Amino acid sequence: MDTKSQLIDFLRQRGGSAPRSSLRGYTDEFLLQLENEGIIKITKVGNGKRITLVETTPPSIVPADLSGLLNMISEINRKLDILLSSCQGSSPTTQDLDKIFEQLKNPMGLASLKDIRERMGLSREQFYSRFSSYIEHNYQLYRGGEEGIIKGGVIFGIIKR
Repeated sequence: MDTKSQLIDFLRQRGGSAPRSSLRGYTDEFLLQLENEGIIKITKVGNGKRITLVETTPPSIVPADLSGLLNMISEINRKLDILLSSCQGSSPTTQDLDKIFEQLKNPMGLASLKDIRERMGLSREQFYSRFSSYIEHNYQLYRGGEEGIIKGGVIFGIIKR
């Protein structure tokens, strides 16, 4: 096995690249020659250098591999479209908010907006952009809570019917 093949095998075993310090058996002239041939790439990293193997695939293999890969990608996209279309129809409604409020309210009829939002499985942005006007018109707002609707610099994070 010649030194070029040994270097290529060594780089492949290391995931395609290695620091220059691990290639002490090879001269700088030899590495520059391989870089000029397009086999490796020498990159300056910090105070040292990194040698990276430039893999080239024979042209005869590429079309068959790409067609199989493209088929897999289109199948994955089709399945993702089905999943996304089924998920979009199940976004929480105001009725869901009312039901969760009834489940979470304490004996005094109060519930935390944070608890409702977490039970609905929505992010803060999604929850408050969707339901803040509904809550303001259909519930009494009370100061407090870890998060809530902000009015005049005050957080209203507790609601009551």
